[in-house]
Amino acid sequence: MKRNKREQILEKATELFFVRGVADVSMDDIAAAVPAAKMTIYKYFQSKDRLVGAVMERYVREQHEIMNRKIEESPDTLSALASILDYQNMPVVPERFIRESLELYPQITADLLHYYREHMHDQLRDLIVRGQEEGVIRKELSPHILMVYMQGVTEFFARPDVLAQFHDLRLLGEQFRTMFLYGIAAPNDWSAQP
Repeated sequence: MKRNKREQILEKATELFFVRGVADVSMDDIAAAVPAAKMTIYKYFQSKDRLVGAVMERYVREQHEIMNRKIEESPDTLSALASILDYQNMPVVPERFIRESLELYPQITADLLHYYREHMHDQLRDLIVRGQEEGVIRKELSPHILMVYMQGVTEFFARPDVLAQFHDLRLLGEQFRTMFLYGIAAPNDWSAQP
């Protein structure tokens, strides 16, 4: 029952944050939507910061699961990378939620970047190495340097001042995807890029 109530709170908070934005949703709003006493929400999450963090962490973990599934389902490494970086077909997270979360909760952003480094970085590097062994990714490129590049780009765009310069995050993601994939694809695979 406790797990169920925690999940209900998390689900309703996610819905409200996605529709109205983080700044415009109070703990009272979430309590009314669940329904639950506000103290029950504080029992599970202690603060709005922690609740926002739980929503973001849940999203990142779901993305990691999707990434794992795409790797398993793809016929080769380049297809897996193209699928992982396909921002058009990812679950929609409203830009307002992303922008407000990055701006208002920098520690949560730092925690999520840490999760990426701890849980996804090596997995993506291994995928690049496998692609080089398959001959679909340029062998002269250092997998380590590619990962430093991807991490740098991720951390750069996690800055609110940088993100404010862009109006369409999906377009930004698609442009990164195109540049990255065309940049790493072995010459004989350039024409096969999506």
